[in-house]
Amino acid sequence: MNKFLLLSTLLIGITSCSISKKPEFKYIDNIEVKNVSMRNITLKADAIFNNPNHIKGKLSIDSIHIFVDNIDVGALSSQEFDVPSKNEFTIPLEGTFSLSKVYKKNKNSILGSVLKVIQSDSLDIQYKGVIRYYFGNFSYPYTIDKQQKVRLK
Repeated sequence: MNKFLLLSTLLIGITSCSISKKPEFKYIDNIEVKNVSMRNITLKADAIFNNPNHIKGKLSIDSIHIFVDNIDVGALSSQEFDVPSKNEFTIPLEGTFSLSKVYKKNKNSILGSVLKVIQSDSLDIQYKGVIRYYFGNFSYPYTIDKQQKVRLK
């Protein structure tokens, strides 16, 4: 009887602590220009997640690239984030890129690109890449692909 009670208690303990679902990637929000200078532009955004589990973990940015007018201008810095249990949470995504990268790719239309940015006062920004969730040996990738027109301040 004691063995049965011990086995059933152990089984209940293991199943109640298991991961029922992976953390859920909801959306990318608040894409905006944080800083503009003559040489660089700093962009920021928020990746919104929800963890329905009691178990925590880590999220890391594998490779999220920033595209401006379909030109790869740089990647976001990699940083590991703690995943809170049973909570919605936000991960800041921030990257700085040089305007010269955009102009080098558009050598034939540098003046056109500059005039376009000045006239429209906005850029077509795309975040594209992977954020990865880690818990022990288990990992799961979240594909990020968000495009938005962003006004320059």
